[in-house]
Amino acid sequence: MTSPLNKLFLILLLCVQLFAQAQTVDKDGIPDVPQPYALVNDFADLLSPDNQQQLEKKLLAYNDSTTNQIYIITVNSIGDYSIEDYALRTARKWKIGQQDKNNGILILISKNDRKVDIEVGYGLESVVSDYDSKHIIDELIVPAFKQSNYTLGINNAVDRVMGLIQGTYVTEVHGQESIPSWVWVLIFIVAIFILSLIFSGKASVSAGGSSWSYSSSGGSSWSSSSGGSSFGGGGGGSFGGGGSSGSW
Repeated sequence: MTSPLNKLFLILLLCVQLFAQAQTVDKDGIPDVPQPYALVNDFADLLSPDNQQQLEKKLLAYNDSTTNQIYIITVNSIGDYSIEDYALRTARKWKIGQQDKNNGILILISKNDRKVDIEVGYGLESVVSDYDSKHIIDELIVPAFKQSNYTLGINNAVDRVMGLIQGTYVTEVHGQESIPSWVWVLIFIVAIFILSLIFSGKASVSAGGSSWSYSSSGGSSWSSSSGGSSFGGGGGGSFGGGGSSGSW
């Protein structure tokens, strides 16, 4: 039988845990970086403790093996911010990703606003495009969230992001328009112009160093060459607004 003293101790311990996990914000209303650091920050209590722990382990293992950082942040409300602005400000404040790689991704969810945003660091924009982010939200997150299955939606989104980065998932783009005929005409005209310059002796091309020079009065030139788990929080990654948003 539990004594009153033990009950009091358990209540105090629970209060300390809740206080440690509580969300605090700065003067602009953007979440502060919690201590200790975590990749899954469920301030809106959308995940069960077990699901949160399993997701944290998955993201930590991925961070350890690739240095790519995928953060999950849930909040109750974004206030007067747009979801895109709020998420971008959070990603920059938390410095998600490595400074030399800018390889961070933030999935931010606002419970009461029923909105979600994916922010992609500069270094990953080539493999996780705005198109990819939009389809992750529309095809994976929103349908699951409409069923209140937040764990499924978040896990599927994380798996898709990892697949895109690793190249194991290739985006299928349907309904691509063919290149307009006028573009081919323009390319043909430019090619004829360049060839006429080459044969007239006013221009030269060398394939080895990929260099192009033009000896007209304009003096234009172009050249190019090719050359050969303990988690410590964000590493100074940068974000430029790449990603997408949606609502459910």
